[in-house]
Amino acid sequence: MKNKVTRYLAAGMSVLMAAGMLNAAVAMAESTEAGTEAAGAAEQLTGDPDIKADIVVGGWPSGDDAFKAAMDGFNALYPGINVELQFTDTTSHHQNLATSLAAGSGAPDVAMVEGAYVAQYRNSTALADLNELGAADYKDDFVSFKWDQCVSDDGSKMVLIPWDIGPATLFYRTDIFEQAGLPTDPDEVDELLSTWDGVVSAAEAIKDKTGAWFTPDASYYYQLLFQNRDYYDEDLNLKLERDGDLDCLNAIIKMREEQLDMNVDMWSTEAYAAYADGTIASVASGAWFGGFLKTDIDPKGAGHWAVCHLPGGVGTKNWGGSFLCIPSQSKNQEAAWDFIKYMLCTAEGQNAMFQAVDYFPAYIPAYDDPLYEEEDPYFGGEKTKALWVELAKDLTPVYTTQMDVTAEGQIFTSVNQGLQEGLDAEGIRDLLAKNIDDATKELKEQQIQTLKDAGVWNGD
Repeated sequence: MKNKVTRYLAAGMSVLMAAGMLNAAVAMAESTEAGTEAAGAAEQLTGDPDIKADIVVGGWPSGDDAFKAAMDGFNALYPGINVELQFTDTTSHHQNLATSLAAGSGAPDVAMVEGAYVAQYRNSTALADLNELGAADYKDDFVSFKWDQCVSDDGSKMVLIPWDIGPATLFYRTDIFEQAGLPTDPDEVDELLSTWDGVVSAAEAIKDKTGAWFTPDASYYYQLLFQNRDYYDEDLNLKLERDGDLDCLNAIIKMREEQLDMNVDMWSTEAYAAYADGTIASVASGAWFGGFLKTDIDPKGAGHWAVCHLPGGVGTKNWGGSFLCIPSQSKNQEAAWDFIKYMLCTAEGQNAMFQAVDYFPAYIPAYDDPLYEEEDPYFGGEKTKALWVELAKDLTPVYTTQMDVTAEGQIFTSVNQGLQEGLDAEGIRDLLAKNIDDATKELKEQQIQTLKDAGVWNGD
């Protein structure tokens, strides 16, 4: 989710899977008024001091820090529920979860699930139907883009519930833009970069005036077109052709030819150093990347970073996010659901976690808290959270398949392969289509069987 390894995966790399805490009582005090006004069934939680249970919650960092930040508020409502956190790295967690679900024992009572796995799990019979516990009451309180991913293919059940989302934006260095004679105000930068020609022109100006690269690897721009993982239609036809795709690829080709990108992975040590010293002028990522800049990449960078919409007119995109589920084998499903309700279905729980680890809530009533209108001094006083709320509300549902993550993993390698081979834009797109088809052949057969089992497959 928000650790570097997981974001590496979200960026489409071919691997299996990839901050301080605030006192929850303080977070609750600061948001009491807004929380009272927020809509949704979750705001009526009264707790249950009589329920007694020991539950295990499993996941990966920084989910543990998030839960700790909200635990005081949970304990106040449910003093008899003892919570043990069992956290490991992302890959190990998902491997352990898959093994324990298959074995029928050993799974935690509550488990985190990274967005890349949601298509794999949403039809699972090894997970409890959260609708039977009351999840359906909260449907209108969550961003539909994420909520719909949790519903089984036949629409009969819901075994996951969204935690966070990653509204995607461009993070850029205002000092480098200014040195290049370019505007630095976010609205003006939006206009400047609204077309791919504008992106190339800005990159050329920055290279000419400052010597900096515009972006770590221009091939990521093509991935932005598919960042919502909407690769397939309901007949499982691959949808690579879309508005602006060839313009985007032509811009990438030109940027690589003119050495306007650094040609390194955005998560590499070289890229991190370049973000901090200003030799890379911008990078596109999810909202959570702001936390990376503040705490890890460029902690001394306050005042020379800003945030704007994604370049090239690609529209509203999501980058990242996670979910919670309850394995059917849990003996404490009621207590597990109480834990999920407080953490994900209240503004207090969500905002305590957001302030601790930058997990941007998928829970809409959380946005009524005044903190989302606060100016961010790191980003020059910009109201970044308000921008991310705007984008979150604009996200619309897409069709999710088991092939999506594998398809995503082919973009970075295929575009760079095409650039090395000197292919034109259509040639790169054709190469990507072939590589995706080859890589997803078996997964597509599995997806078709899943849809057949659900009684919703009408294809050949």
